[in-house]
Amino acid sequence: MSVSTRRRFIEIVPFAGLAFVAACSPKVEAPVAVLPTPAAPEPVMPSPVVPSPAPPEPMPATTAGMPMVGEKDAQAVALNYVDDAARANTTKVANHVAGSQCNNCALYSGKAGDAAGMCPLFPGKHVAAKGWCSSWVKKA
Repeated sequence: MSVSTRRRFIEIVPFAGLAFVAACSPKVEAPVAVLPTPAAPEPVMPSPVVPSPAPPEPMPATTAGMPMVGEKDAQAVALNYVDDAARANTTKVANHVAGSQCNNCALYSGKAGDAAGMCPLFPGKHVAAKGWCSSWVKKA
């Protein structure tokens, strides 16, 4: 036997052995998975109609009848609010400017000459036009 024939034999033997084993072994069929039949979808019940909450009432165009901010209200105490700017505690609050009042503050939305007006710092309540708090900002 020549060298090339031996090499060819060595190359073929592993495959021939596998082929022989495969041919002589009993045939086994692959198991077939049995899938369950899908259940019928449950009927969708309509959800009960729940009325949506009423939207908040808009601020009235006229603010007549709205309560005044009290100096003992929590927000008023936090902002050192007083009904009369002349009574402002200038030693406790460093940003007090002489002549500053709610009616010349940038946050005040009352009309000129009114005794009271709205301020976004005290929603739903009036502030005195001659009042003052530590959030006072000069009106431009």
